[in-house]
Amino acid sequence: MKKILCCTLIIGVCAIVAESHAQTVQPEVDGQPDGKMSTVVVADIKDRDMMKYSDAFSQMTAFKKLPDTDKIYLRFFVELKKNSPKKMSDIVVTLDSENLHTPILLETDGTLQIPFSVDANAESADINTNQGGSTIKIYYGPGIKVPEGTTFKYRDIMDGVKQSTSMMKSFWNFLFPSFKGAGLRYANANGQYLTIHASGGDEKIDIDPVKKSIPVEFDPVLYRENPTVIVSERPEKILPFNVRPSKF
Repeated sequence: MKKILCCTLIIGVCAIVAESHAQTVQPEVDGQPDGKMSTVVVADIKDRDMMKYSDAFSQMTAFKKLPDTDKIYLRFFVELKKNSPKKMSDIVVTLDSENLHTPILLETDGTLQIPFSVDANAESADINTNQGGSTIKIYYGPGIKVPEGTTFKYRDIMDGVKQSTSMMKSFWNFLFPSFKGAGLRYANANGQYLTIHASGGDEKIDIDPVKKSIPVEFDPVLYRENPTVIVSERPEKILPFNVRPSKF
């Protein structure tokens, strides 16, 4: 197996990636490769032939020390480089050391489930892939935990947006821009929608069939009211975005 490019984490940034399936570095709405709405991505890859597990372990350790992260998680994800003929299903990722050879789950949307392992870190493990550095990149950023069921409160999403901003400011700099909302992502667009039952009237937001996401902007009035939110189908993921959908 060829070894993955070493992931030197910098705020350099705006590898903006959008949601859906992975493609290339461009604006994103909920932190996932392949659409046109945007989320700042805060990692980049230098031209080397491996990713040390210690790079990921240090970020996971730092995340565990942050306060107020009950609504979010640290998400690693893979992106196919521009013009790559490969598909996400072609990629196999493993965690390897002298005593370890463990597959790492790579989801169809590019999410990489890197485990937290003190043993792997102590053994100076590598994250390897069957694809070369000319094919893929690895990024990380915040994800918002999906509430149980299809009925929840507005703050169940927006507290995750606020915590995502706090996480990035803690990791990098207090000048990091605030996230503006979140996208509820689905594997397939089948007419899903979300309804906010506010005192001023109901607001229905339909899924974007191309991006496979329902974009919900942060509204301070709604945040104070904290109305009930109902989705027609529970989303697979919720990811913050830093560019308002209305700007596209």
